[in-house]
Amino acid sequence: MYIGENLSTRYSEVRPTDTVAFALDKVNELHVHQLPVVKGKEYLGLITEEDLLSAEDEGLLIQDLKFTFPFIYLFDYQHIYDALQFLETYQFDLLPIINKQKEYVGVLTQKDLLRALNQTLSNQDKGAIIVLEMEDRDNSLTHVAHIIESENTKILSTGVRMIENSTKVELTIKVNKNNISSVLASLWRHDYVVKATFNDGSDQDDIQDRYNLLMNYLNI
Repeated sequence: MYIGENLSTRYSEVRPTDTVAFALDKVNELHVHQLPVVKGKEYLGLITEEDLLSAEDEGLLIQDLKFTFPFIYLFDYQHIYDALQFLETYQFDLLPIINKQKEYVGVLTQKDLLRALNQTLSNQDKGAIIVLEMEDRDNSLTHVAHIIESENTKILSTGVRMIENSTKVELTIKVNKNNISSVLASLWRHDYVVKATFNDGSDQDDIQDRYNLLMNYLNI
């Protein structure tokens, strides 16, 4: 999903000819700590609330302040995962976005990013979540997908997380149905470790019990 598809509809930028007082009012109105400074379509950098508060006179123009604006931005054709990394690194409330011509086109806020991630991960769709634990070398999504799809179940999204101080990973899978008993049974038959399930209508603590029941059934 492209960043440009998720830009904020709120006007967050200020001009070099705006006053410090105007910028502070916008900071308070939008509940942010940074604002992009824009001259026409030219992006000049970010101004922070701290910079504005340190100004000796709120009547000063932004262009007259004695500091260098942080020149941080992303392109509208980049993926939202790039924005997630930037926001985590810089701890900003928003990110200025420019196009291929390096013209300012808007901002991506934390709220915009969360909404985009929710859509990318199909989190708004109904369905169960399965968390598998496996050795990193055994992390074959193709095999897992074949097992799940063989039970007439569709994978909506996946995510992999390395387990700290371990050679294992967690594979989180969102599927398109809540009743996943047959899927779990098939995964267990192929010796996959089901660490947790969510939104499948069952008690979160009964995975091991269900596994034991399955083993007893197979041993009959």
